[in-house]
Amino acid sequence: MSEIIKDISALAPVAQTACLAFLELCEKAGLKVRITETYRSQERQNELYAQGRTTPGQIVTWTKNSRHTSRRAWDICQNIPGREYSDASFFDSCGKIAESIGIIWGGEWKTPDRPHFEVTTSWKLPDYYGEEVIDTEKLEELTKRVDELSKKVEELEKQQQKIYHYTQDVPDWGRATVQKLLDLGYFAGAAADDLNLSEDMLRLFVILERAGLFDK
Repeated sequence: MSEIIKDISALAPVAQTACLAFLELCEKAGLKVRITETYRSQERQNELYAQGRTTPGQIVTWTKNSRHTSRRAWDICQNIPGREYSDASFFDSCGKIAESIGIIWGGEWKTPDRPHFEVTTSWKLPDYYGEEVIDTEKLEELTKRVDELSKKVEELEKQQQKIYHYTQDVPDWGRATVQKLLDLGYFAGAAADDLNLSEDMLRLFVILERAGLFDK
C-alpha cells in the first residue's frame, strides 16, 4: 500500500488556507479534529478504488479522480480513541462549520463520505471569517422557538383584529348594541351582513351604548 500523507503543507495553497481556517473554527467550537490524510498519489487512489472490487477489503471510494490527487482535499476523524468514526454528531458539526466558509463536505453527497472535505480552485476565505462561531444546534433551537412565538403572536393579532361582517357572528354581549345601531342608522349604508366591525370597535360601541349616548 502506498504512503498515507497527513501533512497539511502537502496540499495546494488554496486548500492549506481552507484547511487551517476549518481547523481553527473547529477548535473554537470544541471539536477535537485529527487530519487522517491530505495529498494522495494517483497510485494510492487507484489502490483504494480497487479495494472491495478487485482486491480484498471494504469499498472506501467511488472514484479514481479525487481532489486528494490534485492536493485540494483532506480527511478527518475525531481525535478521541475509540470514537474516531462512531460519533455522527461530530461529523455533522464539522460539516456545518466547513460549509459556513464555503468548504465542500462529503457528508452531503449522494454517496456520503463524511470524513471528507475539499475545495475548488476558486475558493476564497470569506470576509466574515474570524467572527465568533455560533453554536449551530442552539441557533436552530432558538430559531424554532422564535418561529413558534411568531405564530402565537400572529394568532393573537388575528384575534385582536377580528372583524365581524355578519350580525349572527357578533357575540351575545354585543348583539343588541349592534342591532340598535343598525336601527338608528349609525352604520350608514351598511347591511346587516356587511358590518366590517372590529372587536375593539364593538367593545367601544357597547360601552357608549351602556352610557346612554345612543338613546333617543
